[in-house]
Order: sequence, then C-alpha cells, then structure tokens
Amino acid sequence: MIDRIPIPNFFGWDGPSTFSILMMLAFLTASYMLPKEFKRKGLEPSHSDTMILLGIIGTLIGAKVFFIFEIWDQVFVDAPGFEGKYLYPITHWYGFPGQPGLWSSLFSGGGLVFYGGFLTGFLFVYLFMKSKGLNYGLYFDAVAPSMSIGYAIGRLGCFVSGDGCYGFATDVEIPLLVFNYHGAHPSGVPVWNTPVMESILAFGYFAYFQYWARFQGFRKYSLTCQFLIIHGAARLAIEFLRVNKAVIPFIDPPQMANIPDSTQNPEFLTAYYWHGFSQSQYISIALILFGMYYLFKGRLWIRDAQAENPPLEPKAS
Repeated sequence: MIDRIPIPNFFGWDGPSTFSILMMLAFLTASYMLPKEFKRKGLEPSHSDTMILLGIIGTLIGAKVFFIFEIWDQVFVDAPGFEGKYLYPITHWYGFPGQPGLWSSLFSGGGLVFYGGFLTGFLFVYLFMKSKGLNYGLYFDAVAPSMSIGYAIGRLGCFVSGDGCYGFATDVEIPLLVFNYHGAHPSGVPVWNTPVMESILAFGYFAYFQYWARFQGFRKYSLTCQFLIIHGAARLAIEFLRVNKAVIPFIDPPQMANIPDSTQNPEFLTAYYWHGFSQSQYISIALILFGMYYLFKGRLWIRDAQAENPPLEPKAS
C-alpha cells in the first residue's frame, strides 16, 4: 500500500496522497457519466456540473463532521469540570496529550466518514434542485449509476492508501479478501480486506444500475430507493467485519487495556471483534428502511408505461 506518491520538490511536500487521487478519479468518472445520463433521460445536462461540485463540497464537510462524532469520546475525554472536558479541546489545536484533537482532526488529511459525506452531499444537491424547481425523482434516479461507480473507486482509494478501513484479524486465507495489513500495524497481521470487499460489491450494483435497471422504465424514485436498499445492505454486512466502535455495545467490547499502545500493536487487531452496531450500521439500517418503505408504498418495482426508453441504435444497411 502506498500512502503518497513522492514528488521531488523544494517545499518539503510529501507528494499527493493516493486516496485523494482515487477520490478525484471517482468524481471525474461521475462527472463524465452523469451528464450523459441526464441527456438520455431528457433532463438538463448542464445541471450535472453544479450537482457534482455541491456533492464534493458536501462530501468533504459532512465526512469530517461525522468523523468528529465518531471520535467524540476521544476528543472530549472525561476530565473534571466544564473547562477541563470541553473548553480545553476547543482552545487547544491538538487537544489532550495522546488523544485526537478537535481542530487537528477536523482539518487533517485523513479521517473521513462516507455516510457523513453522502448525507451532506445529498442535502446540498437537494437544496439546489429545490431552488431550481427540478424534478427530484428523475434527477436522483439518474444519479444512481454514477454514485455506485464513484463509491467503488473511492473504496479502492482506502485500500491503496492504507488509511485504516480494514477488518479485524482472521485465520481464513482467501486471496484478495484477506491481506496482511502494513499500515498502522507494520508487522503484517492478516485481516479482512473490507475496502476491496465493499468495492467489489459497489462495482456489482453499478453494473446492475448501468447496464440493466436504468433501461427498465421503473417508476420515478424507484432507482433511488433501490440504491439506498442495495448500498445500505452491502455496507451493513461489511461493517460486521470492520474494526469499528459500537455506538451501543450489545456484548462485551474487546479488552484493549492489557495491550500496550494498542494504536501501534498488531495484537489490537487479534483482540478486536464485532460487539454492537456501529454508526455506519445504524445509518445503513435507516437507509434500508427508508428505501423499502417508499419502494413498497409507491409500488415502485412496477414499470411505468410513460417512462422514457433509450433510443434504439439504427441498424446497419
């Protein structure tokens, strides 16, 4: 795994991160596909640029804010008094010694939570469409293939850069789905390769939307609901293998107190296991239920006879 691509320079810059490169590639791919789908569906292609820009801004803001929520108890540790627990992290860039700081984490290059970016980006795009009086259902349905391929590429960025979206340790040996992690745990503990697993699933439902579902004439909002259900189910399943903290533990959480320096020690991974639904799993469940509710309420699996079909290619004479 390569975190950065070294580029000789006089400024001491380590070079661009591989994650940012693949993230940019994900947005560029979406910016290529989205206007074509808008045009095919008789929508306004020029809106795609604004939507993608708002999606990028929303992704960066929301992903960072949700990351702070995820590490909230590490930033605002249990210190005596209001000034100790809350004022100190706010007034000190790096926060408490040995703990992530509020501001240093918020403005760092790492620490991104996808669902935070997804929900905030969705909100920004929704507000834009509302201001323009656009047809929400038609436009959101057209976004489903681009969202899928963008997510698939972005998850590969997590793996290539070794940013920590790994699973816990396993004795199972499956090529591609298990790898020796050499990131924060340099001894190479065999762990579940959750970024690649999720990327494979995302490429799968991208193929479903791109090459089949969008041509079926489903009712408006159908593809949007289908995306929420399929993506939510994929993320929910993968999270059972990922190293993530439970919001409310259902079983005893892993005991890390006896492992010296668990952030660097590979034994941290061998001691980890799923112990309750994570923040991402709760959001996944909410998206699945939301999608299923409106899918069944509107009987959105039915083909709409009025839906536009793609034009047929002329036959060669």
